[in-house]
Amino acid sequence: MDSQIATSNSSNSSTEMTRNSVSMVFPNRAYFYSSCQLQNFSTPDTIIFYVSKNPSTSKFYQKMIQSCKYFFIKNPIIIVPELWFYQRTGWYTEGSRPSEDFPNGRLVYLNELTSKIWITDSLDVWGNTPIWPVVTSFMPKIYQCDATSIFINEQMFSFNDLMHIASKCEVLCLLSVVIMNNDEIVLETEEDQIYFETAVSLEAIFKALPNVKEFTYKLPENSLNIITTKTAKELLKIPHFLSLDKFQISQIPEIFDIKSFFGYIKENKKTNIQLEFPYQISDAYNIQLQAIVDEILEMELNFYNDYKVPWISFSGMTRSSYNTMCTLYRQN
Repeated sequence: MDSQIATSNSSNSSTEMTRNSVSMVFPNRAYFYSSCQLQNFSTPDTIIFYVSKNPSTSKFYQKMIQSCKYFFIKNPIIIVPELWFYQRTGWYTEGSRPSEDFPNGRLVYLNELTSKIWITDSLDVWGNTPIWPVVTSFMPKIYQCDATSIFINEQMFSFNDLMHIASKCEVLCLLSVVIMNNDEIVLETEEDQIYFETAVSLEAIFKALPNVKEFTYKLPENSLNIITTKTAKELLKIPHFLSLDKFQISQIPEIFDIKSFFGYIKENKKTNIQLEFPYQISDAYNIQLQAIVDEILEMELNFYNDYKVPWISFSGMTRSSYNTMCTLYRQN
């Protein structure tokens, strides 16, 4: 029976695993399987099999595989607290095996792994790889992602993939990232500009991530469908958006309803807000933004307001108002 595969001495196995984890010396596959012996479990096979396939937490899974190799053989998972990707080196995780590029890191090559990966703390994807689907190609390798901190740079991937990796995320940073609807990626290029026709809106992303407390998003150069005329009002309907610790967004197009959002700013007493607009905005929108900034500064300097002063930046902003706003923002 499959459930009879186990180590002959659980305590010795646990001691050996602890010693190996310090030196990071792992047996090869053949050695690992040759050291297994038969053992009869007191619990019915169906229950043992179910438990092996459905570990409740990563800590519980680690305890299972330390007690008996059967659980790893039936459901091979590598627990990884922090996983990084760099374009030059690929995926790697923290370990004690030094390398030339990462003296404190141990490179992990996912194409060489037969086991799934369970991320417990953080996931970082760095590098200028907008066309290389790093996140998407990673999905088949992931068993579960409990990461509370996620940083992703210049990637396109589906909404389903986002839900798979960020369901427990509390700190989310997206730089030039596009989340696509329904696993569809439609690309059109013109003068080196990438257009995304099925991008998920900002409010839809927020609605699906209730655990996020700090959110940073540098919008791609073309934010078609990510920001619309309805975005500001729809965000303000989401309860957990109103309880954020930090909301930072840059490259905001002028289609964004700043007037409605300013109404929220004047009532906000919790969230640190940073708004940055690109150079390519109209004179009319610049004038509207400057009027909002002037009102904020006037109320603040005259002690009329009791809300958190936001940080706002745009090309037509006067130098004096910019400096004053930065000072007041830092004093929040």
